[in-house]
Amino acid sequence: MKQLCNCTTCTKFALWMYLYTLKETSQLSAQSLYEDFFDSCLIVPYDAPPVTMARPSPFPPSTSTPGVGHVCLNLQTPSHPVFSTLSFSYPLKLVVSAPHTLAPSAPTSTPRPSAVPLLFLLTYGGGLVSGDHVSLSLTLAPTTRLVIATQGSTKIFRPSSPSHPSTLTRQDIHTEIGAHAALWYAPDPCQPFADSRYAQRQIFSLDVRGGASLGLIDWVSEGRGARGEKWAMAVWRGRNEVWDIEEATAPAVGGGEKRRRLVLRDNIVLEGPDIRSRVDELGVFGTVILVGPLLSSLACFFVDEFKALPRIGARDWSSQEVQGSAAAASAEVQETEAERRGEWRKRRQEREKRDGVLWTAASVRGAVVVKFGAREVEGAKIWLGDMLREEGTVGREFGPGGLICVK
Repeated sequence: MKQLCNCTTCTKFALWMYLYTLKETSQLSAQSLYEDFFDSCLIVPYDAPPVTMARPSPFPPSTSTPGVGHVCLNLQTPSHPVFSTLSFSYPLKLVVSAPHTLAPSAPTSTPRPSAVPLLFLLTYGGGLVSGDHVSLSLTLAPTTRLVIATQGSTKIFRPSSPSHPSTLTRQDIHTEIGAHAALWYAPDPCQPFADSRYAQRQIFSLDVRGGASLGLIDWVSEGRGARGEKWAMAVWRGRNEVWDIEEATAPAVGGGEKRRRLVLRDNIVLEGPDIRSRVDELGVFGTVILVGPLLSSLACFFVDEFKALPRIGARDWSSQEVQGSAAAASAEVQETEAERRGEWRKRRQEREKRDGVLWTAASVRGAVVVKFGAREVEGAKIWLGDMLREEGTVGREFGPGGLICVK
């Protein structure tokens, strides 16, 4: 006696309904229909393994690599920016927002685009799980501008399995910025969870002699403070490199080679058994890097404001300097502006004391590096937002999207 294959209840019901229909419309008996139907179609030996049929996918096979993204921004005639390349794969996600329109440049001034696109760098779930690797390459053609931001802090999740404690989460960004192009990269602070392991490497190659500019904000918080996590990550490493590139004066046969000169390399390593005891009660700290002519005014502003800070054991000369410069001004407008700046500086310094903000600024090979820290993320955002809004270059040259990280 032959046996039926191991099918589901739904399949059996459908077969019996089919047999019943045949019985009602045929002179044959139900038993003969049953035997003929299964003999020709579904009868298999009792001890045979279950038969599985592979169903072909209606989609073409994927050729993308997980976590890899490519962005290329070009300029169409006369000055309209377009993304000639914009690709990404899970867990990376790139979203383009409405661009900010710039006022037309004067005929004698440096060329500028008609608009500045805003690109959001996102991850599915709001963060990176253990073992994720994000690799993003950016290319900005000459005279283009781009703002890169996030819609919230990038969370770094800890390993889900205790058996893989050494799994490292990584993010690599490689950027090339052409002549007279500019990038403002200002994400929200990174938020590493307890026991997480994370390493990032951000390399920026730009034509400094050709007028390329770079603005970078890179900061990390203590983690989930509401859950008692204060610098409880296992590993957090960050590296930022800025390279000056230029065409070789005598390229080799085959051409196309470029000379590279290291402008600066900034490393942050948080690793060890007790990170919290080494951060002096800070809840967040970060780095601002400013390079190029477009951001030279902002760079000088940070350096000048740092020089105006009161020094330990020394007299605070900032108010006298402001009064002296105002008295020496020939126009009443300049005197009013100097007085307003002096009042703003006084209020900012008082707020810095309340929020526990510490910062410094220095010039390194034509670039300005600012290091800052605060007891809480909110205090750091208020301080950084005050500095950027008071000077005005970011809002004027990149639009409101450049200030999303400090809102």
